[in-house]
Amino acid sequence: MSNVFKKLISKELGEINYHRYFSFIKRNSDRRLCDSQVIFEDMYEKLRHRDYKSIAKMHNRLNETMLLAFRITRNFIFALLFYLGAMIYLITADIRPELTVIALVLMNICFLYKVYEFICNKFCYIDAQIILVYKAVLDRIILSGHQRQFK
Repeated sequence: MSNVFKKLISKELGEINYHRYFSFIKRNSDRRLCDSQVIFEDMYEKLRHRDYKSIAKMHNRLNETMLLAFRITRNFIFALLFYLGAMIYLITADIRPELTVIALVLMNICFLYKVYEFICNKFCYIDAQIILVYKAVLDRIILSGHQRQFK
């Protein structure tokens, strides 16, 4: 399972381009501004010829993905609190030991999935940098499209 930003960029621009951007940023991590400009120009060249409707859809998918990443991070604390409360309840309740063990194992598996999902989406700094550049490219294309309409 990968983070939501990686999935979006891979879907929108292709797996090969995602890996190229990722390795470029990772290799040149000490020169942030230069990285962003090179990637910006490459993305812009790939996307500038698309029609306004497809760019608008891409922008909407980007916004939805950013909200999903925010929701995953925000909802983790509720999942943690629910997990702790349910664990305490199961341990202290007078339930048959076999059922308690099965419930605890299943809850731990589910919670490990949530932890993995949280960590993948919380600590994806390179992917977040790619997403910010992607957002800037889409914004530039949309703004230049609006300016052409008013001329």
